[in-house]
Amino acid sequence: MERKTYTEDEHDVDFNDTSEFAARRWKDAAIAIKSIVSGADYEKASLPRDWQTLHTYIRDQSLDLKSAPVTRRLLNHLLPFPRTMNTLLGIFTRSIIPYEADFRLLWGLLELNIKLSLVSTPKLNRTVSWMKRLRSVLELFNRCLDVCEDMNEARLTMADVLEYLLQLFAESIRHLRQCPTDAEAARAAKDLDIRVNENLADMDATVKHLNDVTSYSKANTERQAQNLANRHAPHVIPEEYATFPIRMIPRERNEDFYGRKEELDRINNYLDYSSNNPPLRTYTIYGRRGVGKTNIALEYAYKNPANFDAIFWVQCETPLSLRQSFTDMAVNLNLPGADRNGHDEENQLAVLKWLKITKKKWLLIFDNAERESILRGYWPLGANGAILITSRKYYNFMNDASRKGDTVKPFNDRQGWDLLMKLLGPEWQDLDRRGLIQGTEESAAKELLKNLGGLALAIQQAAQLIKKPNIAGTTIAGCLETFKEIKRSLPPRQTADRSDIIHSLDSLWDMTFKHLSRNARDMLSVLSLFSPDRILIDLFLPKNQRALDGKLNFCKQHPNLVDEKSHALSSVITTPPLLRAAIDELVDFKLITEEGRELRAHRVVQEAMNYLSYRDLQEYFDSASSLVYEAFPKQVAGDYLSTQWSACQTYISHGAHMSLQFSTYRRASSKLTGSKWFIKLLANCAWYLYETGSYDICLRMVETGQLACGDNTETMQYAVFCNIAGLTYYELNKLGDCRKNLEIFYHLQEKHLGRNDLDRSISLHNMGLLEASSDNLNDSMDYFTKAIDIRLNAGDAASNLLANSYLCKSRVHFYRKEYDEAFSLLAKSEALYFRTAGDNAHFMAHVHYAYGNIEFDQRRWASAKRSYEQCLKVSLLNSAVHPLTSSAYYSLGCVEFEQGNVDNAKGQLEKAMAIATLRSPHRDDGYIARVLWKLSKVLESDVVGTYHQQANDMRIRAEVARRVLTGNGEGGVVIALDENGDPDNQEDEDSYDALIPGYFR
Repeated sequence: MERKTYTEDEHDVDFNDTSEFAARRWKDAAIAIKSIVSGADYEKASLPRDWQTLHTYIRDQSLDLKSAPVTRRLLNHLLPFPRTMNTLLGIFTRSIIPYEADFRLLWGLLELNIKLSLVSTPKLNRTVSWMKRLRSVLELFNRCLDVCEDMNEARLTMADVLEYLLQLFAESIRHLRQCPTDAEAARAAKDLDIRVNENLADMDATVKHLNDVTSYSKANTERQAQNLANRHAPHVIPEEYATFPIRMIPRERNEDFYGRKEELDRINNYLDYSSNNPPLRTYTIYGRRGVGKTNIALEYAYKNPANFDAIFWVQCETPLSLRQSFTDMAVNLNLPGADRNGHDEENQLAVLKWLKITKKKWLLIFDNAERESILRGYWPLGANGAILITSRKYYNFMNDASRKGDTVKPFNDRQGWDLLMKLLGPEWQDLDRRGLIQGTEESAAKELLKNLGGLALAIQQAAQLIKKPNIAGTTIAGCLETFKEIKRSLPPRQTADRSDIIHSLDSLWDMTFKHLSRNARDMLSVLSLFSPDRILIDLFLPKNQRALDGKLNFCKQHPNLVDEKSHALSSVITTPPLLRAAIDELVDFKLITEEGRELRAHRVVQEAMNYLSYRDLQEYFDSASSLVYEAFPKQVAGDYLSTQWSACQTYISHGAHMSLQFSTYRRASSKLTGSKWFIKLLANCAWYLYETGSYDICLRMVETGQLACGDNTETMQYAVFCNIAGLTYYELNKLGDCRKNLEIFYHLQEKHLGRNDLDRSISLHNMGLLEASSDNLNDSMDYFTKAIDIRLNAGDAASNLLANSYLCKSRVHFYRKEYDEAFSLLAKSEALYFRTAGDNAHFMAHVHYAYGNIEFDQRRWASAKRSYEQCLKVSLLNSAVHPLTSSAYYSLGCVEFEQGNVDNAKGQLEKAMAIATLRSPHRDDGYIARVLWKLSKVLESDVVGTYHQQANDMRIRAEVARRVLTGNGEGGVVIALDENGDPDNQEDEDSYDALIPGYFR
């Protein structure tokens, strides 16, 4: 496998004027191309030429009668490309004045691509194909640049796009050089396509980002203008339910914090609640790992408590940690309905609403923001407040055109020296003031600091090592010599090669690791595989002591336990002495922190952990897997984990992080294998994520689980992952992917289980769901009937499962217009759910919704309305932003519209839209498309015509969404046309219903 190299993002960005940075980025990108193309090609491409030279060359070749007609036709497709690219380069050139950019290399690479492709028709066809797609992206980008008012952000995105252009041209040239014959080029075409698609996808994302920045700025300005107008109107001060001030800061202040006064002043000047600053202010602390970004944010929060009524620290490493942070915010604010147990979307909605309406002064600190995709939907558009972001990326996560920021630079030589002296203690500081640190010690300190690159975290660790007599004899020179020796002998990382600076940093950490006791080293090796924050000590105190076998045997409270089935009562109050000693040692070395019952490990420390061999890694990974598996709730016989969501939330971040770690190591090498505990852990985690609607993470975890199964694709454990994937795709309405997975699950259960096994009913029931949504009602009925027979024989243990099958089978009767049969089965389902969970259980909402559909279909509007309202009552109580809640509002809107209550219909549909948009903030999914279509019909019914333009816009947006979704396999009902060629209204409505899963229609 090809190994990548770990590098560091060392850009110096002036967020107030990005001209110099953009110009420097272009020059760096041009130099980097030397590693992709040959020296001869690089030199040839660097010769003088411009867009007119290229345009003339392509035109002459296309008019050459000696060329084949197909060649001339393909070249004609390329004619507009140089002008499109020149438009972009012209905008970039003007934007970076007084700096300059030389684009001869870019034009040369383009020309070389065309010349190398002209040798054969298949090569030219392939090149023209991706260049046409590229031109489309660039034209859209140019249009976005025309309307973008923030040139700072525009320059950043242009620098990104130009780098992608260079890489794309260079990769294509390398491909054409390495594949001189058509046969070779055809065999390697797939690899080229992957690289082309990745670059084009990156460009698409960049273009969308710039468009989002422009759109956000306009929308935010409109919201803020409206808020300003509202200040002059009479209004009620929003009620607060919490006691202020609130300080949700999960870390203690760093007592060794040093310097950064200018950075802190710049942050405060912009985030301060003054009349000169924008209402919503965003400041980004950007810089490389270990430079001290988090500590600067932490120091700002502790240094300026009087500036804010509420300060909230938001962990951004994963979607799960982000959601948990917003849930913690809702609980701290004591918002009505705030709940720690699984209602993340409701908590998110409540917090965003509070941020927008409160008169309190608040600060949000988004720590370790790295992925834009997981941060969507968490920005309080139109609010009045302050947001501080720490990131290794200079990306504009909030799409805020007026955002400010700061590149946190490593300490210079003087600052690094002063920090080292401070950390070494008063005696060293006194020697320094008296000028007594000279000769060997002085030169050793300077050389060591140079190796550490001025990074605060590394300097802190070096000070710890110098002070340890058993490591360096309390001399800097001794520490440096040990450091050099370890640097020379440091084994390679299993996942990637190191850059020079990372090699130095890893050497420093390895120097620390080598002087840990065996127990502390073993514990840190396991901790490095977990999510870095909120690692409960309780993980190391499992009831089942077998979970501590292997590397963590020293943690056992009952070391003589030999019965594998026994779960001895372990104390979570008294930590075993050896475990306590290991924790204390790691804290003393400043490798972890301990606050209450929580441990934290810095990401840099985790990344530096160097496992001596894959066998070593395997043993630690197995130990970590056993611990989290033991702590995480277990899913049994297809039943739900909803009663244990609180425990799931506590440990899901560790399961997700280990899933990512496993995938990373497997990409680097196939040696790491998944233990049975790891595979079972992933299955339980994925099921929980499916239940809570975290579909993207769920599917990634399923993929890792199947990877961990290896070649064992005929096992029941592999089947479990197929079932979870199938149900997830069902709820995403991707029925093709759903069928592929559920059929594998069905056949594997058929192979391994008896006909009357309760677990066998799971695949039968799920196949019934699939066939009902696919309009195969007879097959669906057969599957549900068989599942019900098995669940009836299982007795009370299967009551919930049986109730679910009755509910789903009743829908099949409903689709057949067999209303009496449907009603009868619903009554059975209702009785079972009531007996096992009460009348406010979540599934009771589904029952009431199904009653409403039966009444609606028979045009019994009053009865339908009562059922939908009862559904809404239960759904709001259990999950306010669940798809069923949105569907209940939608159906109530439909009832009101049928009764001629247009305003009421509009109000209910807008509530449905609000929930749908919260659940899908970055694209129009099936729920949004259906509401848009119905809203357009409601607005069109206005005889005066007041809303006709708005209705038309909604209908077009709905039709575009439907086309995209059906193209992606999400839906697919064919729309019938009437005698005038227009869509039949009922068929049209059915096509939008088909965009969402069956039980929400």
